[in-house]
Amino acid sequence: MLKEAWYITERELIHFGRRRIQLITSFIQPVIWLAFFGYAISSGITGLLMGLTGGLSSQGSSSLLQIFVYFLPVDFFTKFMLSNLVSVRYIDFMATGIIAFTVLATAFMSGVSIIWDKRFGYFYKLLVAPIPRASIMLGKMIAATIRSLIQALIVITLAILLGIKIYTGVIGIVLIIPFMVVFALGLAGISVAAGIKLSNVEGFFGIFQMILLPLFFVSPAIAPLESMPGWLQNAARFNPLTYAVDAVRKSLLGGEFGPLYGNWALMGIGGSLLYDFAVLSLIFIFMILIGAYLFRKSIA
Repeated sequence: MLKEAWYITERELIHFGRRRIQLITSFIQPVIWLAFFGYAISSGITGLLMGLTGGLSSQGSSSLLQIFVYFLPVDFFTKFMLSNLVSVRYIDFMATGIIAFTVLATAFMSGVSIIWDKRFGYFYKLLVAPIPRASIMLGKMIAATIRSLIQALIVITLAILLGIKIYTGVIGIVLIIPFMVVFALGLAGISVAAGIKLSNVEGFFGIFQMILLPLFFVSPAIAPLESMPGWLQNAARFNPLTYAVDAVRKSLLGGEFGPLYGNWALMGIGGSLLYDFAVLSLIFIFMILIGAYLFRKSIA
């Protein structure tokens, strides 16, 4: 089954490489968010929130470093400067949310390919081919996950070129890979199943917009969870993107000592990352079971 699934994956990746316009345009939105929205809001937040306790930490509140600066026996101006040095900029905070959302959007779009395959008859050829039918879904999911990883890594590269800081260095980039894989696989499973059920691309994009925007805004992608109203915080805890964003954010920005970079940034994030991975794994299993059920029912 894995061999047949990989053939389908290869076909999907070849088509992905040929669609250069789609490849280029898929990076425009993250760059716009970072270059325009992120920097514009970041400059405003610096002026509004940078006080004696500093700005946004990686958790969205004052960090231990900022509290330490607050109690230093120095003048206000020195405290302000030191506070900025040990604070996470909003643009860095937001970039981690955009990276997680890129994985979400790319994986969820995988259902479009199966709609086109149905329209041109290729999907029905696969159904009568002497291959396990599960390999069709698995191949599409693997291809979507690889595309998600490629696009996320390119967005990270573009973010670095735009001046985004990654406090944990290369280790942080490596850390986010298993989270992105589990997250993308689950979403791709649901998306492929949706593609089987739907008959046209227009309907799929309608569902795409209806689901993705609420998931994006009801998550800590662009605002700290702690700053949201109570009811919105409760809703965000049922949002899979919340845990993907938290995992990416902790991996790239670190914990309370993130602004100190390197090994200091990695201190204290192990428990949080394990929790995020456990939740994302449960969501992955749930989505795969639903996706496999819908897929099997649709082709029966």
